[in-house]
Amino acid sequence: MKWLKNLLGSDSEESKPAPAPIAAPAPSRARAPERAHAGMVDVLFYRWLAGVTPNSGPSSDEKILAVDLAYMTQLPLDEITLAPSRPPVFTPLLRSMRDSSVSGADLARQLSQDKELVAEVLREANRPCHHPHYHANDPVTTVERATMLLGVNGLRMLVGRASLLPVIMSMHPGPFSQLSTPLLWRQCEKCALAASVLAPSVRANPVEAYFAGLLHNMGLIVAFRLLDQANTEPSLPQSEEFVAALHGHARVLSVRIAEAWGFPETVTSAIREAGDPDGEALSQVVALADMLSRLRMLVDSAHFEEDDPFVVEGLDAASLACFEELRNEDE
Repeated sequence: MKWLKNLLGSDSEESKPAPAPIAAPAPSRARAPERAHAGMVDVLFYRWLAGVTPNSGPSSDEKILAVDLAYMTQLPLDEITLAPSRPPVFTPLLRSMRDSSVSGADLARQLSQDKELVAEVLREANRPCHHPHYHANDPVTTVERATMLLGVNGLRMLVGRASLLPVIMSMHPGPFSQLSTPLLWRQCEKCALAASVLAPSVRANPVEAYFAGLLHNMGLIVAFRLLDQANTEPSLPQSEEFVAALHGHARVLSVRIAEAWGFPETVTSAIREAGDPDGEALSQVVALADMLSRLRMLVDSAHFEEDDPFVVEGLDAASLACFEELRNEDE
């Protein structure tokens, strides 16, 4: 993806040195969006995922499902059978994030043991956007060379996404999660991208921002699986009160998953405090990235026009540029 090169090209030994940045005042935004607006985005996004409309009618299961969700958040994580297991490669990946002495070569050697991950890394490294024209006919055939091209941070983010995807998709889906999980995963990817793009403006670590964005909605994926099991209605509850409760419980699950998997406190607290106007800078970034990624998917699915006032409300130039980057990430 071109965003990977644009964001992390300075880690690559083959990349040209970046021009010296021009001194600028404090970032104009990258703060948590206004809560009422973000809440309405959550409602519309949920209704799109669930395939319901505001006129679908109330569900008699709303209170029961809310109690079930609350109960699940109190269970030990290893007793929540609906939760994903940590990908094995996260062990060396997290070690490399905590220990600055772990080099790209060290990480590459550890990753070389997983053939599927190696294939994904090489596939990404050979995308045209990562190559100068004079290297177009010089394919990358080793993880070591891919690390040189992508940079250590780029490799970390790519491996994290690639190793988590099969874990999420291998969980046996029910009727609602079968539809929602691929879409939610896509939103997780976009949220991670947006968070990593916005992070430098508040002097946050883009890799930590990426993983906070990637894991921010893991709990929502789990929650949809519970709804599959516990809901007895032909459609899911759709009231604003239920959606707010669902997202609150889902965030608790996301934090617990991130903690159980060994992510640093900066990542777990960013997920925990996302949307809190008094939260740390990284939590502000994650909240904004989450809203931008949801709006992006609603626009791409033709629920809104690109310039709809609801979509652009409260967004400054930097946020709009990030919103555009989400649309272009696969081009």
